[in-house]
Amino acid sequence: MDHYTDYPTFSEALVGFSHEARKYGLQSGIQCTKDSIASAMEGLWLDKDQFGYALSALFCHSQEEQQLFDKIYNRYWRQKGTRINDKRDYKNKSKLLKQSVNSAVMVGVGSTDSSEDTVESKTTTGSNSKETLKRTDFSKLNMIQEKQLEELSEKMISEMSLRIKRRRKKAKQGQIDIGQSIRKNLQNGGVMIDLQKLKQKKDKYRLLILLDVSGSMDKYSFYLLKFLWTLKHHFKQIEAFTFSTSIMRITDFLNDKNIGACLAQVSQNAKHWSSGTKIGECLQDFNDNYAKRYLNGNTLTIVLSDGLDTGKPEVLDEAIQKLKLRSKKLIWLNPLKGMQGYEPIQMGMKTALPSLHHFGSAHNFESLLQLENILLDA
Repeated sequence: MDHYTDYPTFSEALVGFSHEARKYGLQSGIQCTKDSIASAMEGLWLDKDQFGYALSALFCHSQEEQQLFDKIYNRYWRQKGTRINDKRDYKNKSKLLKQSVNSAVMVGVGSTDSSEDTVESKTTTGSNSKETLKRTDFSKLNMIQEKQLEELSEKMISEMSLRIKRRRKKAKQGQIDIGQSIRKNLQNGGVMIDLQKLKQKKDKYRLLILLDVSGSMDKYSFYLLKFLWTLKHHFKQIEAFTFSTSIMRITDFLNDKNIGACLAQVSQNAKHWSSGTKIGECLQDFNDNYAKRYLNGNTLTIVLSDGLDTGKPEVLDEAIQKLKLRSKKLIWLNPLKGMQGYEPIQMGMKTALPSLHHFGSAHNFESLLQLENILLDA
């Protein structure tokens, strides 16, 4: 059976699912496929369970068809390579708990042995698990890892925010004022006990993030959007836009305290989600209609995109140069850069590269944490 990751765009994956359903005997005509796409565009695809309920209502007309649908849906939309369990698999669950201590530690269940070896094993395993999770490509995460990553990202971005604030606070103290220091220490016989520093006023920087949500970014845009939501709750000076064939401001949606509500609002309003890619035209639209309001000399601009542009190179070249002139720094983070052997040979990426201050990856959480160094230099 095919898997949704075998298709280049989300829309094609939906059509592929309809073909698989028809192959196994479920009724799925053209109208059924159209209704499936409409359901996805309403934001239900963000939650695999809700999306499954919506599709089952379209494809199933009996209890037998529902059971068949569940198997097809799980094999097609869930993590690639996972086996579909049925009730019989759980009869021997008690036997699994009788495995060795080492196995229990690895899966997080079993004896609570207080020996030093056991404690050390758990600590090491937990640390390795976090490091592995940080390095896992977003396109290869399973549902359990998704939840773990959300919890980890909230904690680590909070820590990153605190470190940046501390280091920027120290930097604002300025250099030593020799004249003031001498006058201040005259009563000490010229011994420099109390050093005076120049007061250094530094304007707050703004972070502008432009997120590509075209079809070629389907495997990454959802996780990057979650990252933006978490980032927004620790760095207030953030403006965010999504783009593909058109551009849309989503900053107000990121202010929602509930991440599920935030993602639903974005998906419902971003009609351009999973469509084509017109990077040049979208950046041109931003320059014409948003730049004066959201860009200034202290703005750090970050483009999150794979660079697979289908528009005219000259339009992108002009737009990216204007964006650079109006930004303090222009950063481009590309998920494809995390792939072994990747070369920026796509026309869109080749066009944009000469105008960038930094070109990095955005394929996993570890690569996104490099943003700390970029923010410190802002």
